[in-house]
Amino acid sequence: LENIQKDIAYSMIRRKSFNDARVLKKWQVIIDATELDEGYQKKNDYYLSRCYNRGKADKFMKYHRSVLEAKLYLGNDFVCSIASEPIENTEEYINQSDEKIKQDCESKAFVRLAKKIKKSFPRLPIIITADGLYVSQKVIQTCTDNGWDYIIRYKEGSASSIAKEYQSLPEKEKIGSEIEYQNQIMFQNTDVNLTYYTEKKIKPDEKKETTEFAWIADITITKNNARKIVNAGRNRWKIENQGFNRQKHWRGNIEHACSWNEQAQKNHYLMEQIADFIKQLYEYYYLKKNEINLPFKTNKNFA
Repeated sequence: LENIQKDIAYSMIRRKSFNDARVLKKWQVIIDATELDEGYQKKNDYYLSRCYNRGKADKFMKYHRSVLEAKLYLGNDFVCSIASEPIENTEEYINQSDEKIKQDCESKAFVRLAKKIKKSFPRLPIIITADGLYVSQKVIQTCTDNGWDYIIRYKEGSASSIAKEYQSLPEKEKIGSEIEYQNQIMFQNTDVNLTYYTEKKIKPDEKKETTEFAWIADITITKNNARKIVNAGRNRWKIENQGFNRQKHWRGNIEHACSWNEQAQKNHYLMEQIADFIKQLYEYYYLKKNEINLPFKTNKNFA
């Protein structure tokens, strides 16, 4: 199933139909994790646990499984699964009595996911796009070691030293009133380039809504490419909207525990990724092109 997942992504890249979706001639790979089945039952040893009301009399546990997903952005709201990595209790964590041994997490899974992507696409020019959780030296070093660029959402609470150094600069580069940026901001033992973007919208009630975004990147920011970097950063939402939200609520059921068997659960998730991309192609290249509108967005009507 992983080979099919890889072959589909490879075929889309080779067709050159989606070359316009590239950012600065590189393919954008969006990284994010999502939580799958959650409940009070531990269906197998690989489930992660979460303690509620710790230290209180009504303390209780809930169990869940999660997956770290890498989506290849192909434009026109297309996202194609390029690799998946379960976040789970492996043999390293199972049956350990030492409470200091922590569970698996996104940052550890990212290193494993990166190895999969590099092995499957060793020469593919990639820009990794992720949310603020990935502002870390481990993620940046992994991207650097693999020869990948990165555009990572930045929130001041995740690495306050970046914002402090940026604010201390007497002058910043600006493009109109929307974009402000500066290159070579020190973060631990490396330099990052920081972009701020102010998005202004007029809501239906004619009230103005302003939202601020920021990203760190290893790409040198210029007046010519700043807006492209901003657009690429905003594309991160594609994995939420066209990826997880779609597969959970109206084009799949990835949260359902189809089995108590750990291998079967992984297979089910991979089959959902393969099937969902075929559905995306069908919707865009057949239904939309032929102006066929479904009355309800259900799998029954779709079929």
